[in-house]
Amino acid sequence: MIQTTHHHYNKVYMGREMKKKNPRKLEDKNVSQLQKKLWPLFALYIKTTHSVDGEWCNCFTCDKPVKIGTAECQAGHFISRSYSPVKYDEDNVRPQCSTCNGYGNGKPIEFERRLKLQIGDDKVELLKATATNRWKWDKLILIDMIQNYKEQLSS
Repeated sequence: MIQTTHHHYNKVYMGREMKKKNPRKLEDKNVSQLQKKLWPLFALYIKTTHSVDGEWCNCFTCDKPVKIGTAECQAGHFISRSYSPVKYDEDNVRPQCSTCNGYGNGKPIEFERRLKLQIGDDKVELLKATATNRWKWDKLILIDMIQNYKEQLSS
């Protein structure tokens, strides 16, 4: 017999709690689920748009060639992804090798130097200013971003 518990609407079956499945439709997902869906699409988009052939790109901070789709090729943030307003800002994210992004903590000084050369001082300063704005994720915006990056990647 299946009993419904009073917490989290999870089901208990034979004494074991079973988690609610991840909804299929985007509209039925919560903000956290939508972000988990968006991040890999956004990261792949960043890597491919900074690639010459769609298979390889160079680490933004050390120029090392990295193969897209491997653990060595990551999408690194200039301003940490913990700052929600710039988490998915295309100006804030570039391909990085796992060494620079992980062990080098993103190499922020070199990242900023190169980013200023690429997009200009004003845009870099705008990223910094935007990062600390109050922010609340909106499901409809996340759904729109998911659909947009899916479309961009398929074309």
